[in-house]
Amino acid sequence: MSEEQGIVVRLRSDGMADIMTEKKGGGEGCGASHSCHSFGTGNRMITRTRNRIGARAGDQVSLNLRSGLFVKSAAVVYLLPIIGFIIGAAVGTSLNQAIGIGARTGAVLFGLGGLGVGFLITIMISKWTGVKGILTPEIAKIISRGSGDGVSVAVDPVCNMLVDPATASASLEYRGTTYYFCNPGCKQAFSRNPGQYLG
Repeated sequence: MSEEQGIVVRLRSDGMADIMTEKKGGGEGCGASHSCHSFGTGNRMITRTRNRIGARAGDQVSLNLRSGLFVKSAAVVYLLPIIGFIIGAAVGTSLNQAIGIGARTGAVLFGLGGLGVGFLITIMISKWTGVKGILTPEIAKIISRGSGDGVSVAVDPVCNMLVDPATASASLEYRGTTYYFCNPGCKQAFSRNPGQYLG
């Protein structure tokens, strides 16, 4: 397991927290691609993590990233469709005479079918790991508590950009929480359907 440090910038209603971390080269340090969002050419990124220990906005925290599991899941994503294609092509070649088609046609058709099955299995595995949170980073410990005055950076809930609350082009209070936006268009989108962006 690799470890990374960051600052909690937003708490979510589902027990998750958005953590601002320093971006490292080549995506290293990002334990789960579906949890990390980089912005522009800057060196900061937001990582969505589990917050089982009750960290608050502004706290400096340490994250556990399951890097070995991430590598294994990446192998599944790339290898299953290829394996499905190879098996399908082999089956198509061996069954071509029984179903009355040429060897090449059987290999291509069954290979494409195997590729499709491989992709479907990959999608099912991806959904299962997402639901189970297997690849989601977790806050391991609170290094230091924030001042309690909040954080000097916020996350636009629509586009996930980092926004300085003091210079944000728009803000909106919703259910007791003030949200900051990078532009009025994001505020309008949020106003139309806040539930789509929260949670």
